[in-house]
Amino acid sequence: MTSAQTIADTLGRRLAWWGGGSVVGGLALAASSSERVRAFGLQSAGWGAIDLAIAGIGAARSKPVTSPSLRRTLWINTALDVGYVAGGAPMMYHRPSFGGRLTRDRSWGHGAAVVVQGAALLVLDAMHARQLELH
Repeated sequence: MTSAQTIADTLGRRLAWWGGGSVVGGLALAASSSERVRAFGLQSAGWGAIDLAIAGIGAARSKPVTSPSLRRTLWINTALDVGYVAGGAPMMYHRPSFGGRLTRDRSWGHGAAVVVQGAALLVLDAMHARQLELH
């Protein structure tokens, strides 16, 4: 197994754990009576489900991962992760209502969850991209 494949497999397992924890924790928080906490939980659970799907697709791949492909994907994802954090922060601080569809508390909760999820993915993607660079 190549070092790229080992790194991809490790990332997939970590992403699955993060995704599963986000789904379970998010659903638990979604039962809260607080609009902020409920919105944070729902947003987290949604991101977690997507993370689990991505990890599952990666685990089901039959074609081995190559270093150049994985490197490119991880650095692109790292840039996207920065965008998620940058996109979630204004929702927390400016609390837009999106035409009255969200309360200020829900906007804060959704924004906070996007920041947390984006930051976690940033750490995972950048850490594994860096490991790939060192091999």
